[in-house]
Amino acid sequence: MTYNKGNSMHKTIRAALQLSALITALGSAAAQAGVADQTSIAVMAMDPPRQTAAEPFQGQPAIYNLLKPNEVTQKWNLCALFPHTTNDILRAYLYGTVEQAKHLGAQLTIYDAGGYANIDKQMAQFDNCLTLGAQAILMFSVSPNGMNQKIEQARAKGIKVVDLNTGVATTTDARVVVTYKEVGKLIGDALASKHPAGSGVTPVVLLPGPAGVSWSEDSVLGFKDAIAGSDIKLEKVVYGQSGRLDQQPLVENILVTYPGIKYIVGMGSTIEAALTTLRERGKLGDIGLYATFITADLLKPVRNGDVAGVVVENSVSINQIAVDMAVRSLQGSLQLRDAIPAVQMMDKGNVDTLSDAAFAPRSWKAQLKVD
Repeated sequence: MTYNKGNSMHKTIRAALQLSALITALGSAAAQAGVADQTSIAVMAMDPPRQTAAEPFQGQPAIYNLLKPNEVTQKWNLCALFPHTTNDILRAYLYGTVEQAKHLGAQLTIYDAGGYANIDKQMAQFDNCLTLGAQAILMFSVSPNGMNQKIEQARAKGIKVVDLNTGVATTTDARVVVTYKEVGKLIGDALASKHPAGSGVTPVVLLPGPAGVSWSEDSVLGFKDAIAGSDIKLEKVVYGQSGRLDQQPLVENILVTYPGIKYIVGMGSTIEAALTTLRERGKLGDIGLYATFITADLLKPVRNGDVAGVVVENSVSINQIAVDMAVRSLQGSLQLRDAIPAVQMMDKGNVDTLSDAAFAPRSWKAQLKVD
């Protein structure tokens, strides 16, 4: 098929409008029901699916129907590998995984690698999953390539693997991977529209997350593509671990090194750190702030305009789908193999419409085991 940029743009706009209608139709029911009782999720899906997450995602609006407990044929043994569990978005992922496993009566073991640098630890944890007799593995990889051989060996033994959140460059049984190029593009588009060519050079610093991890690198690519031809000048891309304490010194150093910047774009934890630092220095409001993901602590700053915008993914729903895909793979009933809830930009004008599927409940106590 010949790629046509104009046709592709019209298809993208049409798909976005269709998905918006689906989200509106399903959002009210989801808000009234508990997350574990949700039965349908509006997604973008590729059919046929990609062979690897390295291929571009060009999804179309669809509905993902979650299994009901009475449709589960046996107690399945699942294992999930997480890079870490230290911020709100990871806690939401954890919540979606645990609660959906409970809902479907599955056994679940979760391992925390302790950070994206710990590839050897995650490899050992993968082996632990096999030792425990896992029938399916939810692979939230610390690396897009580092776990490929392990995944291929497991699948050769009949173990199902679901590619989750990060995106791996090998074939899996199913895939639920956020399109972080789109995340970067949403923010880049917002800034480019405010500062078109000829409006005056506007310097920005971007803190996407850990170097070499696909979601952070993809957000950079999407951002750069979106600002091309505008007067937004990307002064520096600053990589670092995703915790707020890791981001704090990076933000402080940026404010010294680039005193003329007009915007900071970064993870939710980055923007939390920036708010603290700017408030302490009496400069809150002098620099525009955009976050590539939301945290509970950013809700108030978004509402009052201290944070200009934030990209929101339905983090809980993502991992609900991943658990469902794992069980469906085992039961031979998988229909959508490559799907993800769409991301959207939120600001003070629409943040109050935020779905409960973005966060784990405050009262929820994290757990790494479901028997």
